[in-house]
Amino acid sequence: MRRIVSIVLLSLAVVLFTAGYNGKKARVGQTLPAWSEGYFDIHTISTGRGECLLLIMPDGTTLVVDAGEFSREGKKHKNVLQRPNVNTRPTKAFADYIRHFLPEGKSAVDYFNLSHFHMDHMGNLEPEYEHFAEGNYTLTGVMALYHHLPFLEINDRAYGAYDSLKVKAMSVGVMEHYKRFIDYNISKKGLKATRFELGAVNQFAMKSNPQKYPNFRIENICSNGYIWDKGKVVDGYEGVRNKIRENAASCGFVVRYGKFDFLTAGDIGDYHDYEIKVAKAVGEIDAVKAHHHLSPHSMCQQSMEILRPKTLVATSFYVREIQPDKSKFRYITDLDCDIYCTSVGESLLKQYPAEYALCKATSGHIVIRVAPKGNKYWVYTLDDSNSEYRVTRIDGPFKCK
Repeated sequence: MRRIVSIVLLSLAVVLFTAGYNGKKARVGQTLPAWSEGYFDIHTISTGRGECLLLIMPDGTTLVVDAGEFSREGKKHKNVLQRPNVNTRPTKAFADYIRHFLPEGKSAVDYFNLSHFHMDHMGNLEPEYEHFAEGNYTLTGVMALYHHLPFLEINDRAYGAYDSLKVKAMSVGVMEHYKRFIDYNISKKGLKATRFELGAVNQFAMKSNPQKYPNFRIENICSNGYIWDKGKVVDGYEGVRNKIRENAASCGFVVRYGKFDFLTAGDIGDYHDYEIKVAKAVGEIDAVKAHHHLSPHSMCQQSMEILRPKTLVATSFYVREIQPDKSKFRYITDLDCDIYCTSVGESLLKQYPAEYALCKATSGHIVIRVAPKGNKYWVYTLDDSNSEYRVTRIDGPFKCK
């Protein structure tokens, strides 16, 4: 009898462990349960005004990628709806979201990576944004997020060599503010700054219990138009260096956890040969943040056929048919890849219902949650209209490759 009870209890424990987190199962209509040790979370945060990703590693170490922010309307295109509302600045929304999902006991982010120097990734100078007089910089994007929620280390593609690496920010002004922000907080607040190191597997190392998760690592795969491929640096723009632009210089890395693989590489994709070379260096993956908001010149069919992700997450900030590019949906879904978009204009949804019906989501925060050991994962879509972060859709579990 005692043996039967033990077997039943063990079976129940396995069911509870595989069904949820902290003993709680994610359900549509309820707030997404908190991260638990052993899981790996990728949160694509939706504000309609810039990119921001939150990664929570299996031991609770955190990495935020980008904190874009702008308020002005596009010259040619209208903005999508701002989320959660027009009265909440994007960086405040990022901070609220990150703080909500930070592992218990944490009050700061461990790492921040700025993929490249464009406003939808680093912030823009807007007249209404507050100026921090002591440091002589405007609180926008990365700088504003730091004042809401500090991070211990910041990393970008050109630290210490901004001039020699020919940074081509959308605004020279915001780049000067960013450099003053770096210098001030290094000297006054103990912020650590580093340059993204191509080929490194320990630049975003776990801090709490790395030895417990030897099958987790983050590989720095591309930056400044160069690629780490099979143990050496390859010039992805050899012979056409004069064509490289800021988007193409983006930092990119692959997260590998057991059988699960995820790629994020900012806005690369301006040059298909480069994007294809990056894909070949990475190999097959499970999930990807779409390069450059799934624009026409990004995520070409050849690179998608190499990567073959099951899950693709695309961000967008304007009401544009080409961002995300709806003409790509068919060949992407034909590869058995699910598309999740954080923001699509209502007018486009009405005008092209058949095309957008191919997407699993056209609004909301998108969360990929990988189970311990990296054998399977789920995709959750969360309501982005308030700070309750309720689940609106659940997909999976998907078996990792």
